[in-house]
Amino acid sequence: MIMSKRKYQAGFSLMEIIVAMTMLSLIMAMIYGAIHTSRKMAEKGNKRINATNEIRVVQELIRRQISRILPMAFKEEDGTFVIFEGDEDHIMYVSPMPGYLGNGGPHVQLIEIVNAKGGKILQFSHWLLNDTLDGDSFEDSDQEPVVLLENIDFAEFSFVKLDEEGEVGDWENDWEESENTPLMVKLDVEMGEKALMQWPIMQVALMLDATATNRRVSEHLLLGNRERNADVGNVK
Repeated sequence: MIMSKRKYQAGFSLMEIIVAMTMLSLIMAMIYGAIHTSRKMAEKGNKRINATNEIRVVQELIRRQISRILPMAFKEEDGTFVIFEGDEDHIMYVSPMPGYLGNGGPHVQLIEIVNAKGGKILQFSHWLLNDTLDGDSFEDSDQEPVVLLENIDFAEFSFVKLDEEGEVGDWENDWEESENTPLMVKLDVEMGEKALMQWPIMQVALMLDATATNRRVSEHLLLGNRERNADVGNVK
């Protein structure tokens, strides 16, 4: 009788097993929750790092291309040689192209802000500079633009130049002196709600002041075009 009573007391009751299983389930749920939270935080951190790197690369590209603008005409409008074209939605100019992005040498480059599904995008196009000065050739090109940045709520270009007294003027959204280049170019961007990184203030100063050389370059291009046209006429 004593032996059977001791054997009965040595086991676990059903209630003890249920309590132990419940506690084990709670512990496993807490561990899983901690792992899931850590994974989400790591993914969010990686997305933020990627967004930061994306904006940094885009800014470096734009800063490099704008700062190296060349005083070279890429088209002719009403007898005026266009060296820089710009308004709040786009800029167009000539600048050297990095070897890893295309053929070397001067390229006509276009950076524009366009409407897209879900907001605005910033895109980049480029064409090898030729001597025809025909602006329609760029529009007729089949080359697809490269999307630099998406998820944009608002963006605009602005420009600054020296006034008649040699002082830095105010920022303007329309560049009217197409035969000259601005002193600086600014790109303001407000990212959308889903963006993990905001656009830092970006103001780019041109390394070359083209004002003093534009007339000489334009006259050289004009003379070259006249000589080519004369040669064509002689051949005919």
